[in-house]
Amino acid sequence: MSAYLSPANVMVLVQRDDGRVLAVRHNKTSKTSPNQVTVVGGKLEQDEFVHEGALRELTEETGVHVAAEDLEFCQLVHYRDTDGVRVIGVVFTAQRWQGEPHNAELHKHQQILWIDPGNPPADCPPYTQQVLANFTAGQLYGPIDLAAIGGAA
Repeated sequence: MSAYLSPANVMVLVQRDDGRVLAVRHNKTSKTSPNQVTVVGGKLEQDEFVHEGALRELTEETGVHVAAEDLEFCQLVHYRDTDGVRVIGVVFTAQRWQGEPHNAELHKHQQILWIDPGNPPADCPPYTQQVLANFTAGQLYGPIDLAAIGGAA
Protein backbone atom coordinates (compact mmCIF):
# COMPACT_ATOMS: atom_id res chain seq x y z
CA MET A 1 0.00 0.00 0.00
CA SER A 2 1.47 3.35 -1.00
CA ALA A 3 1.37 6.61 0.91
CA TYR A 4 -1.58 8.87 0.27
CA LEU A 5 -0.66 12.10 -1.49
CA SER A 6 -3.11 14.96 -1.69
CA PRO A 7 -2.91 18.32 -3.46
CA ALA A 8 -3.24 21.29 -1.10
CA ASN A 9 -5.11 24.57 -1.44
CA VAL A 10 -4.59 27.62 0.75
CA MET A 11 -7.06 30.41 1.45
CA VAL A 12 -7.06 33.66 3.41
CA LEU A 13 -10.18 35.33 4.76
CA VAL A 14 -9.10 38.95 5.22
CA GLN A 15 -11.78 40.33 7.50
CA ARG A 16 -12.81 43.95 7.99
CA ASP A 17 -14.17 45.34 11.26
CA ASP A 18 -17.73 44.96 9.91
CA GLY A 19 -17.17 41.20 9.49
CA ARG A 20 -17.04 41.15 5.69
CA VAL A 21 -14.28 39.15 4.02
CA LEU A 22 -12.30 39.89 0.89
CA ALA A 23 -13.27 37.82 -2.17
CA VAL A 24 -12.65 37.76 -5.91
CA ARG A 25 -14.94 37.37 -8.89
CA HIS A 26 -13.31 35.22 -11.55
CA ASN A 27 -13.27 36.10 -15.24
CA LYS A 28 -15.49 34.16 -17.62
CA THR A 29 -12.38 32.33 -18.88
CA SER A 30 -11.43 30.98 -15.44
CA LYS A 31 -10.63 27.26 -15.41
CA THR A 32 -12.09 26.62 -11.97
CA SER A 33 -14.91 29.07 -11.25
CA PRO A 34 -15.88 31.14 -14.31
CA ASN A 35 -17.85 34.28 -13.36
CA GLN A 36 -18.11 33.08 -9.76
CA VAL A 37 -17.10 34.58 -6.43
CA THR A 38 -14.50 32.74 -4.36
CA VAL A 39 -12.40 33.52 -1.34
CA VAL A 40 -8.80 34.53 -1.94
CA GLY A 41 -6.49 31.58 -2.38
CA GLY A 42 -5.08 28.94 -4.65
CA LYS A 43 -2.83 25.94 -4.97
CA LEU A 44 0.19 25.42 -2.80
CA GLU A 45 3.41 25.57 -4.82
CA GLN A 46 6.42 23.32 -4.53
CA ASP A 47 8.60 23.97 -1.46
CA GLU A 48 6.03 26.24 0.22
CA PHE A 49 4.65 25.84 3.70
CA VAL A 50 0.89 26.45 3.81
CA HIS A 51 1.19 29.86 5.48
CA GLU A 52 3.72 30.97 2.85
CA GLY A 53 1.41 29.91 0.03
CA ALA A 54 -1.53 31.68 1.64
CA LEU A 55 0.44 34.93 1.98
CA ARG A 56 1.71 34.65 -1.62
CA GLU A 57 -1.78 34.03 -3.03
CA LEU A 58 -3.20 36.97 -1.06
CA THR A 59 -0.58 39.36 -2.39
CA GLU A 60 -0.79 38.01 -5.96
CA GLU A 61 -4.58 38.34 -6.11
CA THR A 62 -5.26 41.51 -4.11
CA GLY A 63 -1.98 43.36 -3.56
CA VAL A 64 -2.53 43.07 0.20
CA HIS A 65 0.35 42.13 2.50
CA VAL A 66 -0.17 40.36 5.82
CA ALA A 67 2.66 39.72 8.25
CA ALA A 68 3.09 36.01 9.00
CA GLU A 69 2.39 36.65 12.70
CA ASP A 70 -0.97 38.25 11.77
CA LEU A 71 -2.15 35.14 9.93
CA GLU A 72 -4.39 32.92 12.08
CA PHE A 73 -5.40 29.33 11.39
CA CYS A 74 -9.13 29.16 10.74
CA GLN A 75 -10.03 25.72 9.42
CA LEU A 76 -8.98 22.62 7.58
CA VAL A 77 -11.18 21.24 4.83
CA HIS A 78 -10.77 17.96 3.02
CA TYR A 79 -12.81 17.77 -0.13
CA ARG A 80 -13.48 15.40 -2.94
CA ASP A 81 -13.79 17.17 -6.25
CA THR A 82 -16.30 16.11 -8.89
CA ASP A 83 -13.52 14.15 -10.63
CA GLY A 84 -12.81 12.17 -7.44
CA VAL A 85 -9.55 13.93 -6.56
CA ARG A 86 -9.29 14.62 -2.85
CA VAL A 87 -7.75 17.95 -1.88
CA ILE A 88 -6.80 19.35 1.51
CA GLY A 89 -7.52 23.03 2.03
CA VAL A 90 -6.05 25.18 4.79
CA VAL A 91 -7.90 28.38 5.59
CA PHE A 92 -6.43 31.32 7.49
CA THR A 93 -7.90 34.62 8.66
CA ALA A 94 -6.30 38.03 8.99
CA GLN A 95 -7.69 41.16 10.57
CA ARG A 96 -4.60 43.32 9.96
CA TRP A 97 -3.02 43.99 6.60
CA GLN A 98 -1.03 46.55 4.66
CA GLY A 99 -2.02 48.03 1.33
CA GLU A 100 -5.29 48.88 -0.34
CA PRO A 101 -7.01 45.78 -1.72
CA HIS A 102 -7.30 45.86 -5.50
CA ASN A 103 -7.64 43.43 -8.38
CA ALA A 104 -3.99 42.53 -8.87
CA GLU A 105 -4.70 39.72 -11.36
CA LEU A 106 -6.72 41.36 -14.10
CA HIS A 107 -6.09 38.36 -16.37
CA LYS A 108 -7.86 36.08 -13.84
CA HIS A 109 -10.42 38.19 -11.99
CA GLN A 110 -13.11 40.69 -12.89
CA GLN A 111 -13.08 42.38 -9.50
CA ILE A 112 -12.51 42.08 -5.79
CA LEU A 113 -15.35 42.58 -3.37
CA TRP A 114 -16.17 42.42 0.33
CA ILE A 115 -18.78 39.77 1.10
CA ASP A 116 -20.80 38.78 4.15
CA PRO A 117 -19.56 35.29 5.09
CA GLY A 118 -22.90 34.52 6.72
CA ASN A 119 -24.80 35.43 3.56
CA PRO A 120 -22.47 34.88 0.60
CA PRO A 121 -23.47 35.77 -2.96
CA ALA A 122 -25.56 33.14 -4.73
CA ASP A 123 -22.84 32.75 -7.35
CA CYS A 124 -20.28 31.36 -4.90
CA PRO A 125 -19.46 27.77 -5.84
CA PRO A 126 -20.42 25.07 -3.29
CA TYR A 127 -16.83 24.71 -2.03
CA THR A 128 -16.62 28.43 -1.20
CA GLN A 129 -20.08 28.37 0.37
CA GLN A 130 -19.03 25.53 2.66
CA VAL A 131 -15.74 27.20 3.64
CA LEU A 132 -17.71 30.34 4.56
CA ALA A 133 -20.35 28.32 6.45
CA ASN A 134 -17.61 26.57 8.44
CA PHE A 135 -16.01 29.95 9.17
CA THR A 136 -19.29 31.49 10.32
CA ALA A 137 -20.01 28.48 12.56
CA GLY A 138 -16.48 28.47 14.00
CA GLN A 139 -15.97 24.95 12.66
CA LEU A 140 -12.29 23.99 12.50
CA TYR A 141 -12.70 21.01 10.20
CA GLY A 142 -15.15 19.98 7.55
CA PRO A 143 -15.22 17.36 4.79
CA ILE A 144 -16.75 18.58 1.54
CA ASP A 145 -17.93 16.13 -1.11
CA LEU A 146 -18.51 18.12 -4.29
CA ALA A 147 -19.56 14.99 -6.18
CA ALA A 148 -22.40 14.46 -3.68
CA ILE A 149 -23.63 18.06 -3.76
CA GLY A 150 -23.22 18.50 -7.51
CA GLY A 151 -20.89 21.44 -7.57
CA ALA A 152 -17.46 22.55 -8.64
CA ALA A 153 -14.64 24.02 -6.61
